[in-house]
This record gives sequence, C-alpha cells and structure tokens, in this order.
Amino acid sequence: MRLTQLSEHLWSFKDSCNVYILKSGVQCLLIDTGSGAVLDHLDSIGVERVDWVLHTHHHRDQCWGTHIAKSMGTKIAVPEYERHLFDNVETYWQARRIYDNYNDSSTFFSLGENVAVDAILEDYGSFIWKDYKFRVMPAKGHTYGMVMLLAVIDGITIAFTGDLLVRGGKLYQLHAMEYGYGDLLGAEFTMQSILVLKNENVQNAYPSHGEPITDVNNDIESLEKRLDALAGLGRLFTSGRDHNFNDKTVLRESRLKAISPHLLWAGPYTFSNFYIVLSGSGHAMMIDYGLTSPGHLHCGSDSDGMQMLRFVEHHIGQLRDDYGVRDIELVVPTHVHDDHVCGVPFLQQTFGTKCWALDCVADVIGNPAAWASTPCCYHKPILVDRVLCDREKFQWRGFDFQIYFAPGQTEFHAMVLGHIDGKRIVFGGDNLFLFNPAAGAIDREIIVQSTVMRNSFQLDMHQRCATVLREMNPDLVCPGHGELISMSRSRLQEYSEYIKRKEAAFRDVVDEPADHFIDLFWARMLPYISTVRPASRVAFTVKIRNNLERTAVYSTRLLVAHGWASEGTAESITLRSGQLGEMTLWATAPSQADSRRRLVTAEILIDGVSQGPICEALVATAAN
Repeated sequence: MRLTQLSEHLWSFKDSCNVYILKSGVQCLLIDTGSGAVLDHLDSIGVERVDWVLHTHHHRDQCWGTHIAKSMGTKIAVPEYERHLFDNVETYWQARRIYDNYNDSSTFFSLGENVAVDAILEDYGSFIWKDYKFRVMPAKGHTYGMVMLLAVIDGITIAFTGDLLVRGGKLYQLHAMEYGYGDLLGAEFTMQSILVLKNENVQNAYPSHGEPITDVNNDIESLEKRLDALAGLGRLFTSGRDHNFNDKTVLRESRLKAISPHLLWAGPYTFSNFYIVLSGSGHAMMIDYGLTSPGHLHCGSDSDGMQMLRFVEHHIGQLRDDYGVRDIELVVPTHVHDDHVCGVPFLQQTFGTKCWALDCVADVIGNPAAWASTPCCYHKPILVDRVLCDREKFQWRGFDFQIYFAPGQTEFHAMVLGHIDGKRIVFGGDNLFLFNPAAGAIDREIIVQSTVMRNSFQLDMHQRCATVLREMNPDLVCPGHGELISMSRSRLQEYSEYIKRKEAAFRDVVDEPADHFIDLFWARMLPYISTVRPASRVAFTVKIRNNLERTAVYSTRLLVAHGWASEGTAESITLRSGQLGEMTLWATAPSQADSRRRLVTAEILIDGVSQGPICEALVATAAN
C-alpha cells in the first residue's frame, strides 16, 4: 500500500478501496477511508490533520476504518440517503429481515457499529472545504444512496465516482445490481447515473476500485452498450418498469412527446406522468414532476432501511435541447403523493421555479411531518408560493387554467383544467385510469377511479370527482399514470355508472353509517412526527370528522409515553352530522433528551363511549 500523487494537491492510497487525499496546507480531506491505514502515511506528504472524510457510500470496504479517523477528531459527511447505515446501523441490524427475505439489496455490506455523522451530502447540493467546492450528484446503482462528488482540483474538473463504474466501461460488481429477488434493478439506476456523469464532461473520474478513468465519456458509452445488452436479454428485470416491456430503451428515460404545439408529456413508459406547457419563448410550466420508473419506489415488504424516496433529475436535457426551454417558471402539483412531487424541490433549487397548489395539497406538501400518517408523503417540505382555492382561475403566459378540489385517490387532490391549443385539457393526477374490469359484461377498457383506503377515503369522494369532471367537460384527460384518455359523453356516462356501482359495493359490505366504518381518518392527530426540546410544552391537534347520521359529542384525552406529562383534562366538541372539528391537547416533554421516537395516542369518546386510543403521533426530544 502506498500513496500516489495524482496532481499537485491530490493523492490516492490503495486499500480495500481507493482512498483519495485532497491536501490544503497541513490539513487534508479524505474521500472514503478504507481500513484507515492511510492515516499512518499522511505525514509523508506533510499532513498533520484530517479535517473531513466524505463518504461516497456505506459499504464496509469504504468505511471500516472511519471510526479511527473519528477518534482523532475528524468530521464525517455521508450521503443523505445512507445516513442511517452509519449513525443508526446497529438498529438496522436488529430490524433487518433474515428469514422469508426477498430483498437482495447490498445493505448487508454495512458496518456493525454506529459512527457519528457530522454532515450529510445532499443530492444536488454542495460541500465546501477550504478553496474547494464539491457538487453532490446522485449515483444510484451500486447502492441505493451512493453519491458522486464533482470538483475542480488543480484546474481539472474531476469526479469521485464511488463504485458507479470502473475503468474500461464496466461494472465493479454485477451482484450489487440486484435489489429485489431475481431482478437487476441496479442496471436502470446505473444507466441513469452514468448518463448524468456523461453530461458533466469531467476530465478524470476517480473510482473506488481500479485505476483512474481518463477517457470518461468513452468508458461511459462502453458501459451503456453493456447495460443495453443486459436489458436486451429479457427476464432479468433490469428496470422497474413493466416486466413485459423488454425493449432495450427500457433502461433510459422516455422521450418527450407533443400532445399539441404547446403541450408535452413524457410518454407511456414514464411511471409518474408529468406534463409541460410551453410558452413558445423559452419558458415552461409543469403539472407534477416526479419519478421516471416504479423501481425508485422501493415499496416492498422489506426495504432494508430505504425509508425515503430518492428523486433523480430527468428529461430536463431534452426539454432544453429539443424545445429551447431555459426557464421552468411554474409547477402545479395535482396531489400530494411523493412519486408526483419529489422533483419539485429540484426545480425550485435549480430554476427558482414557483409552486402553486390547491390549499389542501399545500398544507400537506408544505409540512409533511405533520401529515405523515397519510401514505406517500414526500419527506422534504415544499415551499408553496401561491395557495389556490377550489375553482380558482389563474393564468400563465396567456394560457387559462382553473383548479378544482377533486378528492378521489387521496383526500388531498386537485384536478386542473387548462385551455391549451383550442382544447379543454384536464390534468387528472391519480384519479382516473383506463382499465378493463373484466366483470359486469364489460370486456373493454373504461375509465375507473382508483381507491386507497388509507388515503382518507370517504364514500362521497368519487361522486365529487364525477361531478367535477362533468363540470369540466374535457376533450382530453392527462392522467398521472398510463395513457392519455380521450373524452366523450359516453365515456363520462360510463365513468359515472362505474362510480355508482363502486359506491354501492363499498356501502353494502359494511354496516351503516357506512363512512364510519370506511373512513380511516375520521380522527387524526397532528403533527404526526415531531422533535422537541426537553421540558418543552407540545401542542397536539386532534381533527374529528363526524360520519354519524346524527349530532354527537366527541371527547378526547391524551395518553402520553413514559416520562411525558399530559396537561389539562379531556377536551370535548359537539359536531353535527358531516361536520368537521378539532381539539387541542397539550403535553410536556421529559427533561432529558431522548432521540428515540415515542408513541403518543389520543383516546376518543363518542357521547361518552370510548372508542379507544384511535389516533397517534410520534415524538422525540433533542437538545438541539
């Protein structure tokens, strides 16, 4: 093992991985640590102190010596989507599924003991040290949370690429491409990541294993061909898209398609549809911006700690190169689900894009921790610049729009009517799909309404969507998933009849009042997740929806975790049938910090009869 000088201020050290040393005066920064043996060699190049270690990913060969650097006062920065595999890895090993396990992701190659983390490397963010600025770019593939670090060092633009690829345009390890049982999903992620790297036109890439990559774009093109060949074999499930779609282009993002001269979409092979309205003068407005592929969802029964959806930029290059878009001015999300909004923070950070949203959508995406009891909340809060009301009209660069409250697939949902190129276009989000129910003498695709009970489903939601759609009277529906839907009177009628049959079947399967037994969130507690200071007072809001067919008195009291203290007595409120109400309950946190989440519940009584601790919240205490 020895040090090799790569440029005036940059060295490498061969260990269980390549460790890179960036020197400034008598201090240095390391990219990964390997076994930590590099620490015994730094004095030979005049380094007296290791200031930071930046980790590209969590695998043990990259970081099994990090605790040694940490004991010497070195600070540690890790990828944001793998932090839990550094500072909470002991919990991971306790919870990791062993038997009946169909998750093959390479998180088994994690450390055994926690390492404290001083900073996270956020996707599309930057890390500044001395005179150097590292840009943090997603590098999904070898691991779910891996990053590559781009910087100008000694006048050359370089990238520290982790285990994304090795010299010659090959993968470091094929088995790392396996995420679920029998798939090679990492091939899609790797393709996405190397195409991003290709667009950066770096001069040298420094991988975690093997020799420096000096012909970066040629090596990327070689790997592209090899990944395409894998996908072309079929049945390897190299993509999160439909497994019956075996065309080699499955590894790549779809090409934007024109619906009309000023309206684009990403085509049927983009998982979460988004739409682009063009001004004709270099400006664009987006309806939603989320995921390209369901492979990014990781919604299996054992996610190995992949607790947060990770967005990776897509389609922006084609929008710029083929359509001359230089400014994405506005994004309007149809609803709150992460697969449709996870790209909004990227747009805001990159283009300064404004976000306008319906009021109930704005509440959730602006404060996801409070509403995290509802499914598919994106974990990063989204700044909403303009809150819109039901049926509010707005304009963008000469185009007229109107937004409607349309709870269907989720309670927090809008549909947007746009007048574009002489057509009435409805952006329907996750409400409407084409589907053949293969029942009731129907043997063709009809418009159906999707249902997820935990999305705060109530019986009248779908009827409201049908009413709204009839009022909009669209020529075309642009859905959140699947093909575009041409509309006609007969299709609208068929959709309305389907809604009636669905509501009747739901109502028939439970007792009356049906919504009392269908509506999961007739009682909800906010905020759902919070971290507070020791000994501080905390307010919880209990929201109630009276689904009974009579006026009733609702009461609630707080049931707190050990060490917490509830304040006051039970609160009560009288609600008419269908009326909404809320009550505020207070608690005091324990005097000692405790980073573990603690369960707090609220008992609900209806006319004095206890329904039990119906709703819950999670709370932790932290000194800072």
